[in-house]
Amino acid sequence: MKFSKNVEDVIADFRELPRTVTSSSRKDPVPLDNLLVVLQGQYKLEEPSPERSLVENWGEVFGNIAGRCNPVRIKNGQTLIISVTNQTLRSELQFRKREILNKIQRLDHCEAINELVVRF
Repeated sequence: MKFSKNVEDVIADFRELPRTVTSSSRKDPVPLDNLLVVLQGQYKLEEPSPERSLVENWGEVFGNIAGRCNPVRIKNGQTLIISVTNQTLRSELQFRKREILNKIQRLDHCEAINELVVRF
């Protein structure tokens, strides 16, 4: 039976045998600060974005219900999809959709968001 390297290592530790050595286990680990720099560049974490603007201003946009709804994603750069905790809250947000969209569109980098999808 073939096991993954992690499972083989657990079995080897249990039986007090040496762990298997592969080419990847011989490589030096990558320092975390180097990895963070690569991830910042790859995912443009330092650049302004609609996602960042929404997260920073979530409480201002949604007010007292901000803790009961969460952003899921921005689809096609125009549709904000959010999830809510219950059906009543979903109905309330549907009723206030235009007001919420106006607040969102006033945020930096969020002008293109013109649709709000609320999922329960």
